[in-house]
Amino acid sequence: MAQTQTKKPVQRRLSGVNEFSINIGTENGSGSQTANLTILRAIFKMGIPVSGKNIFPSNIRGLPTWYKIRVSQSGYGGRRKEADIVVAMNPKTFTEDQDDLVEG
Repeated sequence: MAQTQTKKPVQRRLSGVNEFSINIGTENGSGSQTANLTILRAIFKMGIPVSGKNIFPSNIRGLPTWYKIRVSQSGYGGRRKEADIVVAMNPKTFTEDQDDLVEG
């Protein structure tokens, strides 16, 4: 009988106050870009190293769009698959967005 592997949730303790990632899932054309940049700039103006990446597979209004923010006191700018905070505003991708969330 074949064994099925279940996906184990990632468990990770935050290593510090300014070490976390935020994934924001919305719909293209919803005006979320302004809100995303406001969050990014607020963190940056507090003097905390931060990077952001907009992921939009299509420019068609209503299709999924994600914005990923990485806050890293060490200055790391690369995105992480796992997220410490998920803002799931798109019902079509809610389950997928939730799968990226770190347990705990």
